[in-house]
Amino acid sequence: MNYKILIASDKNSSFDYLQETLKDDLDRFEILRSAIGDIYQMALESQPRIILIGDGSLAKRSIEGIMSLKQNNITNRIPVLLITDYSPRTNFDRVFEYGIVDFIKKPYSRDELLMRIEAAESRREFQHEIYIEHELLRELSIVAKKTATGVAIISNNSSLEWVNEGFERMYGYSFEEFKERFESSIFKPDNNPKLAEAIEQCKDGAESVVYEKKWETKEGSTLWIQTTLTPVYNEQDIIIKYIAIESNVTDIKEAEARLEAKNESLVTLTEHLESSNLLLEKQREEIEKQKELVEEQKKKSDELLQNILPFETAEQLKKKGFAKSKQYKLVSILFTDFKDFSNLTGVIDSQKLVEELNVYIQKFDEIIEDHFIEKIKTIGDAYMCAGGLPLRNKSNPIDVTLAGLKIQKFMKDYGEERKKNNETPWELRLGIHTGEVIAGVIGKKKFAYDIWGDAVNKASRMEQSGEVGKVNVSGDTYEYIKEFFDCTHRGNVEVKNNIHLDMYFVNRLKPEFSEDKEGIIPNAEFLKRLSKY
Repeated sequence: MNYKILIASDKNSSFDYLQETLKDDLDRFEILRSAIGDIYQMALESQPRIILIGDGSLAKRSIEGIMSLKQNNITNRIPVLLITDYSPRTNFDRVFEYGIVDFIKKPYSRDELLMRIEAAESRREFQHEIYIEHELLRELSIVAKKTATGVAIISNNSSLEWVNEGFERMYGYSFEEFKERFESSIFKPDNNPKLAEAIEQCKDGAESVVYEKKWETKEGSTLWIQTTLTPVYNEQDIIIKYIAIESNVTDIKEAEARLEAKNESLVTLTEHLESSNLLLEKQREEIEKQKELVEEQKKKSDELLQNILPFETAEQLKKKGFAKSKQYKLVSILFTDFKDFSNLTGVIDSQKLVEELNVYIQKFDEIIEDHFIEKIKTIGDAYMCAGGLPLRNKSNPIDVTLAGLKIQKFMKDYGEERKKNNETPWELRLGIHTGEVIAGVIGKKKFAYDIWGDAVNKASRMEQSGEVGKVNVSGDTYEYIKEFFDCTHRGNVEVKNNIHLDMYFVNRLKPEFSEDKEGIIPNAEFLKRLSKY
């Protein structure tokens, strides 16, 4: 199959020049052409390996097309190069923000063009490798956090930096409680000689040190804990941290004591201990592989904490110290609220209630992320998000409605699981309205991205006037989505102070646009129509 090159230009000369430059290579390359305004649609249909912008400067239509490419999972990895004569009209400081990865100075030669294409291909493969590595790091981080084995990170100046959930369950204290109660004493040699000795052995060059200790729990019972202490070195071969992997071996120690007293089943005990040691050794090897990634993962975690604001807003704050609010003509706002949530606080432990609420909120976050929807905030058990900002798009009423159906589908499925476990299922009201808003950041401290306007109030009324398990949308939203979704008209419903709003229940995707029987998963025809927005 030939290597497809798409050149986007409104000038015949750009296409002709490229055709002439590669005239001896047409058996290798297939050259496609589109107008500037048709970049996105042509790329979606033809799937080129590379895109050349041939007009020398970036017009609004080409910028919108390129940014649409970068938002679509099908086309976001296609390299885009700008053919330019370095005209002053081109703002080279911003082109990279739009998705341009390289320049080709015209007039260009065959050799230079082939070199630029090869460099763009190499860059795409390298970025893909980075993405795969990031996913692996994320999965390893989840494993370290959720494993039943206790994991603790100790600084080189003898202070606790981090522990996982397994550590907190083993000791019966939260991280903060443990630090406050024990950190000042556990690193003193007189109080914890085995830990002090293990640290000294690591400083003398030991790859890892295994030791056991007794620990009295908060309830007064005794635990036997086995610790594998492993040093982490920097590039100068200096210890910067220690990783402690801890396992509750109380059962093993009690079995040893009983067997020693009775002098029975020595072979069984030996096999059991060998099996446990093999398991611990395997865990030690896994942590050894992770130790080189700990620093990099920490840096990436710090970067994630800085990404609580949309990119454009965050950049303005970094450069100017403030971010100007913007007006958006077409935004779809989604509100959710759990039925009788306040009543749950009286019958469910507060900690367990928050943990269960977090299960729902995390799933909502996953769903809206798949549909280019911006999470705005949570207030108690209420959840608010919006489509069509900060990057404007015309498909946001459809995107947000589809996300609403998926959220209610999750509520239904998860509720069935809770019923099987004899647990009361949670129920959710969900409302959507489409209209005009102002979005931005206000204040000087604890910056948060927020939106304001009458459309926000109407979206809230849609949620309050909805029914559990349903997706309730306004008449304004219905006008944008009626081509794709099967809806039931509710009429003009009173919302407040004799104010009536036209409302619809969204039942499902229409069968001709649905991949599944329930009308939740869109098919190829739906995606094709949506790509034209």
